[in-house]
Amino acid sequence: MSVNRSESSSSLTNTNVTTLNNDISKHTNKLLYNHTKSTRSFVSISQRNEKRLHQLNHYYLSLNSTLFLLSSDHTTRRKNKTLIYQCKYFCGGFGDRLRGIMSVYILALITGRQFMINMHYPCNVKHVLEPNLYNWTFEIPSGKRSQLVINTMSSYMASYKQEMTTDISRYDFIKKWEKHDDIYITTNSDYMTPALKNPFVKNSSIGRILFGQLPTYKTTQAYLFPVIFEILFKPSVHVTASVNHLLRMVYSRNSSMLCLHIRVGKNPNNPHDYAFPYRSHTADDMIAFVDNSSLLVNRSQTIFVTSDSGEAISKILNHYPDRSLTIPGPIIHVDRFDKGKTVCDGFTKVIADFYALGECQTSILSPSGFSAWANKRRFEQSKNLYIYNDKQRQMRKG
Repeated sequence: MSVNRSESSSSLTNTNVTTLNNDISKHTNKLLYNHTKSTRSFVSISQRNEKRLHQLNHYYLSLNSTLFLLSSDHTTRRKNKTLIYQCKYFCGGFGDRLRGIMSVYILALITGRQFMINMHYPCNVKHVLEPNLYNWTFEIPSGKRSQLVINTMSSYMASYKQEMTTDISRYDFIKKWEKHDDIYITTNSDYMTPALKNPFVKNSSIGRILFGQLPTYKTTQAYLFPVIFEILFKPSVHVTASVNHLLRMVYSRNSSMLCLHIRVGKNPNNPHDYAFPYRSHTADDMIAFVDNSSLLVNRSQTIFVTSDSGEAISKILNHYPDRSLTIPGPIIHVDRFDKGKTVCDGFTKVIADFYALGECQTSILSPSGFSAWANKRRFEQSKNLYIYNDKQRQMRKG
């Protein structure tokens, strides 16, 4: 990849960001051209997701089959009350949004409501994700209906946040919410875990059906995330095309993927993001870790890198020019971005990166909800997992 050294320095400008994205496309196309023969059959992301869902079905046993039943259209669409995850503005990054979506979905099952997703920020969610087993498509309910709007993201609705936390943890919120036809919730909180430990939920008929056979330590969002994500989502055609392009390059090299996720924070690609003072050396430290380890034992092994920083991606691609890949596209934070026509393309890249991180054989990750959730989609999520400690500049085994 031909990137000037000035573009790999801390003085990366917005003009250089555009140049970087163009160079990334040239880099990946060159690798695809140089490796056109393969001894294996290509397996698309859709095929891999079908296999994943099949494995999850066996892993979660009776719990999963019950969730499948409750997620089928012929049961859910008959419900006349709704529980809607809503994101109009400021909902957090994709990792935060997943935490909220999973929570609202489980609350919908517990309360016997139709679950929907109303997300048009930064663009329509269906541009990147489509319903899989559960049809969460948002439809504005018709007729005269009572509404309850809960936003735990906004400081002016802090009382709602405290009240909801208390209700979900301790009280019979199922009965309390009965008087409302449509409930809109904007949140990035984990309400799934406390809800499944709420005595009113545990003793309810739906609670016993859904989670009665699970030990308490498994009734958590972290444990249930893999199966719920697959029930709710499949990648859109835009995301599928990006991920399949990456996977074709990996398979053309008869290769496996060693993945790096580098979360830097505020940088020229994401000037409105939070600043993380200890993360400026993340890319350099990950390179040193990989070079001094035995992780690259196979010469054909591919390094996949994703980051919120073009400079970090540039460093990886320059250091491993013959074996590194990334997904081209605008680099954005889905909640803190400059508005423009490339926002939906940036959202597509975010979700494509998320799916790609679920296909890694080895993962080296920055502290981030985004990559933490993505890692839970790996077939063996704790195998060959390394987490970067930015303050100590060290890796720990996951």
